[in-house]
Amino acid sequence: MDEEQNVIAEVSHELRLPLANIKLLVDTLLDGAMDDAEAANKMLLRAQKEIGRLEDLVNNLLSVTPGRQFEAIEKQSVRLADACDYAIVSTRELAKQKKITVTTNIKEGFSIQANPDQLNQVILNLVENAIKYTNDGGFVKIASGIADGSFWVEDTGIGIAQSEIPKIFKRFYRVNRNKAKGSTGLGLSIVKHILDLHQAKITVKSTVQEGSTFTVEFPS
Repeated sequence: MDEEQNVIAEVSHELRLPLANIKLLVDTLLDGAMDDAEAANKMLLRAQKEIGRLEDLVNNLLSVTPGRQFEAIEKQSVRLADACDYAIVSTRELAKQKKITVTTNIKEGFSIQANPDQLNQVILNLVENAIKYTNDGGFVKIASGIADGSFWVEDTGIGIAQSEIPKIFKRFYRVNRNKAKGSTGLGLSIVKHILDLHQAKITVKSTVQEGSTFTVEFPS
């Protein structure tokens, strides 16, 4: 079985797990737990999180399906700070589990001409990727760049060998399978796809065991 087939098998497992959890929660509610308002509320919140996991997996898979394209890009001026807040809130639980500190250094009023939802996805995927590949207790930083439309995401993670950098934007590719447990290997390929649609650029600087910096440049 090749690497892509291995990942597809893992994705299938990832899909089955939240489905099984949702079924268990619903069955428990139907068996009488719904009569306990406090318990029922906790179960519904858990089910909501599991549904969110399913949505993320399905959206990531659809985003890189061969022949599929995003809808026509409708660009507007997007505050970088808002997109960063979205990413931080979305990854808060993962960062908390690993005791990783995520900080920002954004110039006041710094904006990027982009599709808001797609910019959110780019920053979310970069931040999530940084957290996954950073050891417990590490740091992730998002900062606006010097040039208009640019920003970077830096981490104190395991780093990437120079020979691996050209491969990291390929579908299903993961630098370290052990560190990427639970990852589909789609995050960076989605980032590259969105940036290509915006005619934006991404560069990577990394040192093994010291960390990585992903720099993005949108046309101004």
